[in-house]
Amino acid sequence: MPTALIVEDEPEANKLMGMLLRLRGYQTQSAFTAKEALELVEEGHPDIIFLDLMLPDLNGHEVCRILKSTKGTTLIPLVIVTARVAAENRMESFRFGADDYIAKPYTPDQIFQALEQAIEWLEQAKSGQIQEAVPFQGNDDGEIVRRVGQLRSLVFARTSLDLESARRIGRAVVEIWRLASDQTRSQEAEPACSLVYTLTSQRLVLTFRGPDAWLSGIRRLQEQDEQSAVAAAEFDEIQSDEAGGSLALIKSFLPS
Repeated sequence: MPTALIVEDEPEANKLMGMLLRLRGYQTQSAFTAKEALELVEEGHPDIIFLDLMLPDLNGHEVCRILKSTKGTTLIPLVIVTARVAAENRMESFRFGADDYIAKPYTPDQIFQALEQAIEWLEQAKSGQIQEAVPFQGNDDGEIVRRVGQLRSLVFARTSLDLESARRIGRAVVEIWRLASDQTRSQEAEPACSLVYTLTSQRLVLTFRGPDAWLSGIRRLQEQDEQSAVAAAEFDEIQSDEAGGSLALIKSFLPS
């Protein structure tokens, strides 16, 4: 039976969440402080964590940072559930590595949807080759940050790279996404910019598709701008497909 950890200092709210999760066949554990939560995770990794931001000891973001900075726990789906509904709180949660964000008061369907997404995420994370598409269009910057955080967690957990190396790759993707945003603002029509990444235990391939000006900008960041996040990520190879309108940055590493 899968296990869900509920980190919520309000007893009634903790109890309600537990009732909903048990309806979906989950065994539940309750923590009322960050310290209790970290101890429970260390004792036995849950299959998913629902985490309040406002805890009596540590801020929920700090709990998220700790769990996402450890290889053994970085892939545990972590859902922020909070009354702090401002857009910046959602964005900050994704920067710390949260996999989902639910504002209070929530509906049961929101919790159930988070469970379904967590199952899909874990199945994908365990496969021998992971492939994911990330469109760079739309107005939801938080969604891009969330997807980049998940890529960072995958690289950290599934490869021999350390946490800082995984973070550098994440920062490179964010820099390229911002370049796409600049490209969008400079044109009347929104250009189609996207990333498809493929990850195995030995190689990460970031394939970007979009207008020539954007792809040329990525190449300049990699080859000419030593101060760029793309250069700092130290990709081993760059491949262009002019006919297909794509550019690939490749990072190789020893099997983990």
